Parts: sequence; C-alpha cells; structure tokens
Amino acid sequence: MLVLIMAGGVGERFWPASRRLRPKQLLDLTGRGSMLRVTLERVGDLARANEIFILTNAEQRGAILAEVAGAVPPENVVGEPEGRNTAPCVGLAALLARRVHGDAPMLVLPADHLVEPAERFREAMRAGSRYLETHDALLTFGVTPTRAETGYGYLRVAGEVWREGPASVLRVGGFLEKPSPERASELVASGCLWNSGMFMWRAGTVLDRIERHLPELAAVLRRIETGLGTRPLDEVLNREYRLAPAVSIDYGVMEKADNVAVMPVDFAWNDVGSWEFIRDVHLADAAGNVAVGDHVVIDGSNNTIVSPDRLVALVGVDDVIVVSAGDALLVCRRDRAQDVKRVVAELKRRGRNDIV
Repeated sequence: MLVLIMAGGVGERFWPASRRLRPKQLLDLTGRGSMLRVTLERVGDLARANEIFILTNAEQRGAILAEVAGAVPPENVVGEPEGRNTAPCVGLAALLARRVHGDAPMLVLPADHLVEPAERFREAMRAGSRYLETHDALLTFGVTPTRAETGYGYLRVAGEVWREGPASVLRVGGFLEKPSPERASELVASGCLWNSGMFMWRAGTVLDRIERHLPELAAVLRRIETGLGTRPLDEVLNREYRLAPAVSIDYGVMEKADNVAVMPVDFAWNDVGSWEFIRDVHLADAAGNVAVGDHVVIDGSNNTIVSPDRLVALVGVDDVIVVSAGDALLVCRRDRAQDVKRVVAELKRRGRNDIV
C-alpha cells in the first residue's frame, strides 16, 4: 500500500508553540513524540519505507527530513514551493507514486491527527485496500460522532455497497460543511458521520477525477510529469507548481465525483484542531483545570494551561487558555480557541515574521 502523509501546514491555531519553521506536526502534544512521528508509527506495517511519501513545504522540508530520518527515504519527502491546498498536494503525490510503484492503492493521511488504537486503524485500512481491489472508487473514512461538534464536516450516508465481515462501505449522499450547534445536533441524530479527512484510492483513479473536475490542475500535473523526464523535481516544481489552483481535494473533487464511498470506522479520532485538544489527552483536576507544565491555580476552574518552560499562576479566573512558548505568551478564552489564528494574521500584518 502507498501512503501519502500531508505535512505542509503551519497549525496557526497552535501559536505560539507552532511556528513557521516548527509547525504543529513537529510538536509533541501528546507526550508520545511529534504528531508526524505518531502518524508514521500508526502506519506500521501497512507500507514499506519507500512506499511512504511526505509532502510538506520547501521551507519546512529540512525539519521534516530530520524528524523522519531512517523511516522515509529523503527522495520521498517533497517540498512544495508554496502551499496550494490539498488537491495539488494529492495530485502531485499520486503522480510521483505511480511513476515508481504503478497504480497501487494510496492511503492519504494528515500528519497531525490522533487516531487510536493503532491496530484497529490498520485493520480498517487493510479492509479499504481490499475494497479497492474490485471497485474504482474514491474512499473516505467516516467517524461515528460522539457529540454535536461544530468544528468538523459531516458526511450523509446512503445504502451499503460492500461488506466483508465487520467492515462495510456505504455510498456518500452528500458532504456537509461545519454546521451551527443546532444543525450539528440534527446531523448527529440523523446518522451522519464526521468527515475524517483520511482517504484511500488508486493513484490512477484520483488523477482521472482531477482530470474531470479540476482540468487546470490536471494540466499543471501533466507538465510536471513531462518535465520530470529531463529536469530535477525541485526545478520542475519551482516552475510549475505555483500555477496550480489553490483548492482542497474535498471541494475540488470529492464533492463533485460520482464514485465516492465511505467506510465507517470504530476507532477514536481527533483532528487536533486547537489548544482545546489538550483536554482530550490530559486529566483535569478537581476544579476542571488541565495543565501541562509548572503551574499554580488559585480560585480558578476549567482552565487549560500549557507551559513547559516557566511557572504560570492563575488567580480568580475561569475558562481561559494560557500557553507559554519561548518568546511569546497566549491568553484567550476557551470558547475563542479557534480564533488564535487571527493573532498570527495580525502579527503577519505588522511584519512580525520573527514570531510566527
């Protein structure tokens, strides 16, 4: 099985710990190693080292190489000249993998999700690969919701199209964007699944659907493939890649294709979307405070504290996030955790690239 790990983001909602040159996927947020390393360990025996491809951006490639040294060949770690969202990333990886390995099933994983237990994850991926042996499909993996979450996309499911033991595949009846709280409750009650952002398909299948639904991207990929016959990859990408449309694989292909299916999965999944994630992997004290690092809380409850490098003391405050990381300190209300990326945008506007 081929594996693409998408590791090009910055993780702006995890500022100030996540920075341009040390992004979220290189942070240890669980106590088990970096998110990228945890993802690689989860892949386990699904793929050999030379079957794993990591796409990141050119600026981060050196740090990624250092993190995966000995686990992934350097030539399989590709740096995009600039981020163009997930559709160009997927298309490029499918093109490169097919050149070496042919039209094998390709598993696509974000580098910064938490999935456990790992063996149950691998069982589901093996079942997905068996499904693709006889079906020309774009397969996504749907997670049964545990709450009415407004930060995730949802999948409406239709009839079953395949079953093997406990594994089943359903038709996708529609993709639903991040809903309001009321709408999220309705979607959960109606049996919709969370859209995990993990996919599997044959390289040729996704390239064919890119050709149909994103012809401008397909043209760029054809020029890249032609160029690889005579020039190094970096040179070809520097010339062509920024001409690709910046569009997600979900919006550009999955929502338009007629061969999309979903495999419901029963493992625990978290997309590690904001500092609130810390509350999912660390125990709270009797007052509901969750802390990583040296801290004192007096008359405060339901706070989230991350401070590996200094003591943080809170007095008489509730429901705040405090993150101390090097030369910056973040304080925000817990219900505004998604807005931390606005701090990064403002710092960029001020020209403070030294701190993002």
